Amino acid sequence: MIKGKKKSKSRNKNKRGKVVGYERYIYKVMKEVNPKLEISSKSMVILNNFMQDMAEKIVETSKSLLKYAGRATLTSMDMHRAVKMELPGQLAKHAMSEGAKAVVRFATHEQADKSKMN
Repeated sequence: MIKGKKKSKSRNKNKRGKVVGYERYIYKVMKEVNPKLEISSKSMVILNNFMQDMAEKIVETSKSLLKYAGRATLTSMDMHRAVKMELPGQLAKHAMSEGAKAVVRFATHEQADKSKMN
């Protein structure tokens, strides 16, 4: 670097990570539960932050479980254990059943896509 010149910070702007937003999903679930309900933007921000925090906690717990087990590959059982550790009772059971349904739905669609290609 030449003395007196500073590196431009414009490169850093392009390298920012994607921010995951759950607003769309929160809104869909809310409308599914009661189509007449509405939510303020401040409430949506609070719920979005809560969802991000919970996802981060589950990821951190699953990482520590992997480290404890001495493995590098995350399995579905690791995720089940992390969810059980982070979410209280009935909420964990519900989350795991919904997750299992999502996996079955994904596998069914993937199988259908493969059969269409052949």
